[in-house]
Amino acid sequence: MTIAWRAWLLSLLVPLASGSSFAAERPAASDDVAEGYRPLPVQAEAMPRTAVPPIALSAPDDMPPLIANVAARQTRSLDGTWQAMIDAYGAGMGDWKAAWRDRTPERPDEFHEYGFDDAFTLQVPGDFNTQHPQLHWLEGSVWYRKRFDFDAERLQRQQRRLFVHFGAANQRADVFLNGEPVGSHEGGFTPFQLELTGKLKQGENRLLVHVDNRRRRDAVPSMGFDWFNYGGLTRSVRLVELPARHVRDYHLQLSPDDREEVRGWVQVAPAQAGLPVRVELPELGMAVDARTDAAGRAAIAFRAPLQLWSPQRPKLYRVRVSAAGDAVEDEIGFRSIAVQGERILLNGEPVYLRGINLHEEIDGRRAASDDDYRRLLEQVRALGADFARTGHYPFGEEFVRQADRMGILLWSEIPVYQGIDFEDRGTQQLMQRMLAEMIGRDRNRAAVVMWGIANETAPGRARDAVLTALAAQARALDPTRLVAAAFYGPGFHGARLQMHDPLFPALDVIGANIYYGWYVPWAVEPEEVEWIPPGKPLLISEFGAEARHGHRGAADRAGDWNEEFQASFYRKQFRLIRRLGFVQGTLPWVLADFRSPVRMHPYQGGYNRKGLLSEDGERKLAWDVVADFYRTVVASPQTRRQGVSNE
Repeated sequence: MTIAWRAWLLSLLVPLASGSSFAAERPAASDDVAEGYRPLPVQAEAMPRTAVPPIALSAPDDMPPLIANVAARQTRSLDGTWQAMIDAYGAGMGDWKAAWRDRTPERPDEFHEYGFDDAFTLQVPGDFNTQHPQLHWLEGSVWYRKRFDFDAERLQRQQRRLFVHFGAANQRADVFLNGEPVGSHEGGFTPFQLELTGKLKQGENRLLVHVDNRRRRDAVPSMGFDWFNYGGLTRSVRLVELPARHVRDYHLQLSPDDREEVRGWVQVAPAQAGLPVRVELPELGMAVDARTDAAGRAAIAFRAPLQLWSPQRPKLYRVRVSAAGDAVEDEIGFRSIAVQGERILLNGEPVYLRGINLHEEIDGRRAASDDDYRRLLEQVRALGADFARTGHYPFGEEFVRQADRMGILLWSEIPVYQGIDFEDRGTQQLMQRMLAEMIGRDRNRAAVVMWGIANETAPGRARDAVLTALAAQARALDPTRLVAAAFYGPGFHGARLQMHDPLFPALDVIGANIYYGWYVPWAVEPEEVEWIPPGKPLLISEFGAEARHGHRGAADRAGDWNEEFQASFYRKQFRLIRRLGFVQGTLPWVLADFRSPVRMHPYQGGYNRKGLLSEDGERKLAWDVVADFYRTVVASPQTRRQGVSNE
């Protein structure tokens, strides 16, 4: 073990001498904010537009760049049953318990205060909280162990490389192979991989992963958030075998300035100048050749008679990328997304986004399988929606790929949520790396049209500077998509509504989370409201009210948590929205009821009940109100409200 690794492990040791707890420091109750709890106060809305101070974010840590399109490589799944061990205080990460060494007694007088056996197992992918009753409320650490056989001699002989790839692990993951550290990653919703080449044994190997889902002030998200903190290896784990020199990454999309031209690049690793690269579209009989520069990157540009991807015709082309004896195939759709004044243009045409928010949750657990994602997207389509926001974090890669195939547009965002410590340099790096990992994984997916950089964050010097820098980073990594953020909705000045935020100039699309009639009372009737347009495309990114499925009552009593009130709430919201010609789309909050420990009312029972569906998929009255609105909305903003009825 290196000195640096030993020092890091020792830093995690439980401080027994002082008798203090290893558990994360808990904030005051006022820090535990959640969705909708803090509507922007009226006095803050008159904030002047001030210059955002410049900031240079520190470079991310030394996590290796992602391998693109892992599923299409030579892989071996490690999904299935893993041995597991609960370590709520994380004691196994230090030198005292040293569970990471994965040792067994070798002498009669030797013992170790940890151990794995088949009596306690966990399924991967999947959260650990819902697999065993004793883990339901755990915010702490769990160890996973997987044995696998591998021909390390063959790998060395063929001069190939082996990586272990994690779709996601919430929140922090520390990875060990055969009792030696391999690397760590923080961020519960984005992928990472670590190289095992040179660390493998011939025959049996033991992979250990320590996963810790404790909330922290300096984490992303921070202490307070309005969803369940599912921990564990929540997405697939694979061994990925590659040639010594291979296609590491690529980006191929329509040029933002020309819908008949494809531009992009192919990255080869390790970098070497002059390597031949080829991109092929067999369906069109096309092949484009290029050569790498000194950084191992080859620029790609070609014109082609492409059928553009759209929700109505989600056309995907088989694309083959090859270089240095390595090749990978993908399915890619080509489409353009742009803004023009207050409008959003898809393939050059105005589009009204009929959307819905959703969480990566199904059947009371973290959604993890292809079937889980298909079921969620089928509900989106059944509502009449063609747009979904993955609130408030990136979903699994297969969810995005299925949206590609089904023609559902996506707003994908990182979990920069309420309570983030924008002053902390480590937190800044986390946000920067999460954004890079989200974009790196999905920038070839036509379904993704917006990168979301934040939700419901309050203006401030550090916040404004950091998010402005993140917006610039998103454009540098991917200039073909829009950058968006969602904000607290404006408060009433009499009958007037107007949004101001120093972040607006850095964005392409502005989201307004409005809860008039739920958290915030209506000051006037919807027909009396004067909403001043922000001058950029505006989406109503959240609006909703809670109701327990099957509970009926008076339509004018919010405190009854009944379906009639929720349906009435949406009818009144649509009375406002139908009058706002500058609004480019709507996203009700939320598709289905989801777990949230901060929801403590007996009618909530630990669930946020704003779903149009119950947690079991049962439709509430509000489902039909939203579905009817979407049935009457047509694509063109100029005509979309003709014939709309909200009765």
